[in-house]
Amino acid sequence: MKHILHRFWVLCIFLLLNVGAHAAVPDPVDPKESVNFTFEQRMAHAKQIHAQLKEATPGERLAYFEKSLETIKKLTPEERLALSEKFKVQWKKLTDEQKKQVKKEARNYITSLPDAERKELKKRREKMLEFMSPEERKHWP
Repeated sequence: MKHILHRFWVLCIFLLLNVGAHAAVPDPVDPKESVNFTFEQRMAHAKQIHAQLKEATPGERLAYFEKSLETIKKLTPEERLALSEKFKVQWKKLTDEQKKQVKKEARNYITSLPDAERKELKKRREKMLEFMSPEERKHWP
């Protein structure tokens, strides 16, 4: 279950924090808005942003992630917790097939990255844990 939740959060981060370094990657979607996306909107948005990130340079992807972190930092701990709780409720409401779709999309994006970038992504995820409350952290593997 932890692995499923982890993959979901990785996808959510990419979905919520769409920040572009250049024209190749769009501006971020406000997490407070994207948390209200329907499943179909979320999947379409994930596919779109993942396609754009695949075409971006490693530097653009890094800048995208750094801006994503800044978006998270701007939220208060209470806002982050509220968004986290809302995502948990939404995840529980998804069908098994929808959960498989979410995991598959996230997995496809991550595996499309070069090995070095996958390792760097793991380090960046750990960096994100620094900005989470103890309550938020216990849901991450």
